[in-house]
Amino acid sequence: MGADKAGLRLGGVTLLERAVGVLGPCVDELLLATGEAPRYADLGLPIVLDRAPDLGPLAGLEAALVAARGERVVALAVDMPGVTSELVARLCAEAERTEADALLLADGSGVEPLCAVYHVRVLPAVRAALDAGERRMTSLFDHPFAGGQAPRLALFSAAGAGATLAVRNVNTSEDFDRARELLPDEHRAHPEVRS
Repeated sequence: MGADKAGLRLGGVTLLERAVGVLGPCVDELLLATGEAPRYADLGLPIVLDRAPDLGPLAGLEAALVAARGERVVALAVDMPGVTSELVARLCAEAERTEADALLLADGSGVEPLCAVYHVRVLPAVRAALDAGERRMTSLFDHPFAGGQAPRLALFSAAGAGATLAVRNVNTSEDFDRARELLPDEHRAHPEVRS
């Protein structure tokens, strides 16, 4: 898009502030995975870094899993402004009920591994995928745990009006314009940003 998507403003806040506001009520601790270098220190949140440059979001998941103090990590891409705290809370509740190693948001067009809940036990599979040169988030499911068992994946269908909007990423200027048009008024309101 020619700019850092995290800094794009939608409804009076940046996409990063929106994501922080969405996750804040749903998690015990917020971690910012900022790639290979620390960014966004002005938010006052702990920052986790990729182990090496150019490894993509899978390395961000690895860094968060290493730093996590609880059993699970909620991953939310900054470019998904349609995701709400309510949806994240439902996703977290379902993750608590399931024995899956990862619970990914899904709709008719596919799964969204960057709106998901990962159990910390997937860390060896994430590391194995990165060590094998993989960059796709879903590649961790191709790498078995030490005992040979593949990580167990579950899908969460976000039924209701916001489901399709929630899984839309903002990757182009056109996507961003569409997000501005499609977000209902309650999404446009300024979310509470905790620091």
